Amino acid sequence: MNDHPRPGDMLELDREECLQRLTNAPWARIAFATDSGPRILPINHLVVDGDVFFRTSPGGKLGSAVRGAPVALEVDGGDAASRLGWSVVAYGTSSIVHDEELIERLMLQPFEPWTLPESKAFWVKVEVADITGRTIVPKRG
Repeated sequence: MNDHPRPGDMLELDREECLQRLTNAPWARIAFATDSGPRILPINHLVVDGDVFFRTSPGGKLGSAVRGAPVALEVDGGDAASRLGWSVVAYGTSSIVHDEELIERLMLQPFEPWTLPESKAFWVKVEVADITGRTIVPKRG
């Protein structure tokens, strides 16, 4: 690896930086497989103790598709004019949260689903097994 990255070089982000960017992103995209092929949907989310949580309804595409499934989550940011950007991808397994103490803890977080809260029946946890990220080195000055 180059100890002196140049503007435009792609740099790997460490796990902590990846988790920070995932935590601060206003939304993520979740990718999962269905019987009719791959799907990618936007979600708003929480990161708690290195895992990702979101709420969904039991009858929706997302609710039925992510129970125990391998998934990927992606967040990114950038500026097209300056040709800068970054991307973080987390990989893990999803599950429905049944632990009442954890549900109480999640409900105390500053989080509100995009749709009406009463229509979201349960929390989904993505246990993050791996997370990677990269960013483009900006020009100096």
